[in-house]
Amino acid sequence: MSSSELIHDFHQSISLKFPYVKSENWEKLERISIVQSLQKNEKLFHSETPLDYGVFVADGWLKLFYIDEKGNERISGFCTKNEYIDNWNDIHQQSPLPYSISALTAATVIKYPLQKMVDTFKNEPDLLQLCIDLSQEMIRKKREHYEILTLKSPLDRYMYVLENRKYWLQNISLTDLAKYLHISRETLSRVRNDQLTK
Repeated sequence: MSSSELIHDFHQSISLKFPYVKSENWEKLERISIVQSLQKNEKLFHSETPLDYGVFVADGWLKLFYIDEKGNERISGFCTKNEYIDNWNDIHQQSPLPYSISALTAATVIKYPLQKMVDTFKNEPDLLQLCIDLSQEMIRKKREHYEILTLKSPLDRYMYVLENRKYWLQNISLTDLAKYLHISRETLSRVRNDQLTK
C-alpha cells in the first residue's frame, strides 16, 4: 500500500471515531500527513527535545517512557491503533518532552507538523473540538495511570489492568507491564501466576 493510500484509509477509519469532523477538514489533515514506519524498539522521539508533531498510531503499539533517578526505565503510557500523542500544551513554550517515545511492536504512525496543525485548525470549530477531545483522551490516560499507582499492592495494580485493560495482556510483555505498574517483573510474574492458579 502506498503512503497516500495508507493516509487516506487511516483518515477514513479515524473519521468513524470523530464523526463530527467535516470530510473536507479530514482532507486538509491528509495533505499535511507524514507516514513513518517503526521497527520494534525503534525510537520515534527522544526526551528533552521538543515534540514538533501531533502523532496518531495507525498500527502497532508505542510506549512513552523515562529513566527515573535510580536509572530504571519507567513507562508512563501506551498508545495503540487510532490513539493520539502530542505536546500540544507546550507548543508555544517549545518545552521539551518529559519522556521518550518508542515502538513497543512494529508500528506505523501518522505525523502532522504541529505548526501546520495550528494553521489548519484555526477558524474550524469541528477541528478545535477534535483538539479538545484528543487532549481530554491524553489527560484521561495520565489520570488513569496516576490512579493505578495510588493502589498500594501489586495485586491491586495488576487486577485493575486485568479488569479494565485486559487486551493489553495480549500485546504487552510482562517486563513492560511491570515498568508501567512500577513493580518488579518478578513480583508481577508471581501475582499473575497466583491469579492463574485460582
